[in-house]
Amino acid sequence: MNIEEIFYLHNHTIFKYLYYLLNDEKLAEDYTQETFVRYLKHHQTIKEGADLAWLRCTARNLAYDHYRRKRIIQFVPFLQQHEEQTSPSPHQWLMQREDARILYLAIRKLKITYRDVIILRKIEGLSIEETSNILGWNEGKVKNTLKRALVALKKELGGEMDEV
Repeated sequence: MNIEEIFYLHNHTIFKYLYYLLNDEKLAEDYTQETFVRYLKHHQTIKEGADLAWLRCTARNLAYDHYRRKRIIQFVPFLQQHEEQTSPSPHQWLMQREDARILYLAIRKLKITYRDVIILRKIEGLSIEETSNILGWNEGKVKNTLKRALVALKKELGGEMDEV
């Protein structure tokens, strides 16, 4: 695949991931652009088929660098837009938004490694292997950290959590 195809294929994914971490649309756009600028410089050294993992890892590092510079480590909620075939009633929509708000506020209180693994595995739906490549962890660490993160999240929610 050429660079233009990689950009069009993964641009939205990287932007969404950065927006999850930063909760700032302009900053997410800037870092998405910076991620692809770095990809352009290093694409020849990236293993074939590892483009998305490399892009996510680079985007994550840019976001962490941003927080380190500001000495702020926080997770800010982002409500993922789900297209449904049937529109929910106004009451259902409000309840879904409130449930999501409570969940994301609880996630925000977790330590950064727990937030990261929950975002990648449960919110973005990545596989254990993909998550392990992005975080630079072995698969066992991803599984164990996710298990601990979900226990901590359940505790944050006061024990009220459906199986994620």
